[in-house]
Amino acid sequence: MSRWPTALCTLLFCHGLGVNTVALPLLALHHGHGVTLVGVLVALSGGGQIGMRMLVARWAHRLTERGLILASAALLCLSSAMVLAEGALWAFVLANLVQGVARGFFWVGTQAHVVRSVPEPRRALAVVDFAGGVGLVTGPAMIGLTGGSLSAALALGILTSAVAALPALRMARLPLLAPETAAGRARVWRRPGLRPSVLAAVSTGTWRGMLGSYVPVVLASAGYSASAVGLLVGIGSATSVAGSMLAGLAPRRRLGPLYVGGAIAAGAGLAGIGLWPRELPVAVALLVASGVGAGALQTLSTSMAAHAVDPAERGRVVADVGTYRAVALLTSPLGIAALLPVFAPGPAMALIGAVAAVPALRRPPPDG
Repeated sequence: MSRWPTALCTLLFCHGLGVNTVALPLLALHHGHGVTLVGVLVALSGGGQIGMRMLVARWAHRLTERGLILASAALLCLSSAMVLAEGALWAFVLANLVQGVARGFFWVGTQAHVVRSVPEPRRALAVVDFAGGVGLVTGPAMIGLTGGSLSAALALGILTSAVAALPALRMARLPLLAPETAAGRARVWRRPGLRPSVLAAVSTGTWRGMLGSYVPVVLASAGYSASAVGLLVGIGSATSVAGSMLAGLAPRRRLGPLYVGGAIAAGAGLAGIGLWPRELPVAVALLVASGVGAGALQTLSTSMAAHAVDPAERGRVVADVGTYRAVALLTSPLGIAALLPVFAPGPAMALIGAVAAVPALRRPPPDG
């Protein structure tokens, strides 16, 4: 597999996604839609991604990876264009749903393409995760470079997302799965060899869900300015990219300790930020540790799933495991919301964050 088309496509798509993800809630507030409603809109995006992942996994014998990726680029452009043209609530509802579907299409298509293209997918997945992480960091930065103009940033994001289709067309054509392979065997959780991958996916989704919701809330409540909160969250995202590369470059004999250490770092980092957010050096150290741990688990989750099954099953299994990550990303903020009547946001985040350390309780397989 030539890695550059996949990596470049991921970089461009995630750049556009980074702009879209930040701009949609800010534009919704600008048009007078309340904070609570913004949270519902973000949940709609997550629900759209989960539903589409489940549907794609069942239609794997009819859909090509390149087709999914091309569709994701078109849908992301459509999502941004909707809110540029219309500020009514219905436009934001549809834009968030379409964004979630685009994300589901893209990650299923990209990860399935990688694991089906090479016999040893771990390093190739690390390159893709690295490119995606860079895009998710540079996308929001585009808003600052355009002088805070959300419309200009979204327009540039549409252009970037559209250009992502060009390297996608250079990706290798892979044959469709046979219907019996696409239908799969037992559910992934019922297959012991896949449980470590599922747990790692849940850990990564929990961390990402917290970073995009209650980590900024807890940091702001601790007295940090908005710019400082943005910088600290950016540190977490950037170090997750480093964690993905660490998982890709580590020798195979180190993957077991990296899996356990990554889970402990992700969980302890989130819990620590919830309980001790006021000391800046401590907060930075916790965000760095949790980001590296979560990034490593993200790459290991997919690569371990690919190693645990026959090559013909890889595409379907990777899609199923990714669905657990998407569910955790959606439900972890909801779990904190359910705890808030009893706990303050910090302790509630510490309790939910401990979920990210659960993979450390299970010994991973030696291959990854």
